[in-house]
Amino acid sequence: MESNILRAIIKVSEKAAKIARSVRSQDHLLSLLVREKKDDEKNPRFLHDFKTLADVLVQEVVKHDLGNEFPELVGHIYGEESNEFSCADGEVVNLKVGIDEVETSHLLLKILGNECAAESLASLVHSPVHSPSSDLPTNVPHLPLDDLGIWIDPIDSTAEYITGGQEKSPVNGVFSSGLPCVTVLIGAFCRSSGQPVLGVVNQPFHKFSDKR
Repeated sequence: MESNILRAIIKVSEKAAKIARSVRSQDHLLSLLVREKKDDEKNPRFLHDFKTLADVLVQEVVKHDLGNEFPELVGHIYGEESNEFSCADGEVVNLKVGIDEVETSHLLLKILGNECAAESLASLVHSPVHSPSSDLPTNVPHLPLDDLGIWIDPIDSTAEYITGGQEKSPVNGVFSSGLPCVTVLIGAFCRSSGQPVLGVVNQPFHKFSDKR
């Protein structure tokens, strides 16, 4: 079971990375997805803070896919982003993954007002992702699902994700700005103790392209 949950987290992190790359590769789509956070959601360290629908979509995909595979985790998968969006007509929509591509597309259309973008994103959300083929670590701790929680930071370094680019001179091979800094973070913790027990970091833009 331990290797199964690790494999599932790696797999859904790659679907999240695929969504992040697809959104970021299309300027017109990226511009549709940026929403400034409400005052009570902003990071107090910054004057302006942003969330993207891509952030929330990634978070909801992780919740949906892990919850489907491991029903014991439903209700114990958390993320830092609110899934609430205010539409142009004043309707408030809670974004979630629908039962099928059509339902997800309908929710996205309400938020984006763009049918092509909604259908494209819904297709990504419901597309299959292959399980990781590489060998998994052998020292995975015992993880009883009835005491396991999941925490998601869907697109860490959101500002870098929005602005794109990369610095010209990384220090010791490490970038401190730009798309290479963007990560999808998924961690597991013991609910009874609060102790972290497992984490997956996916770097969607580890191979940088000037086209992005």
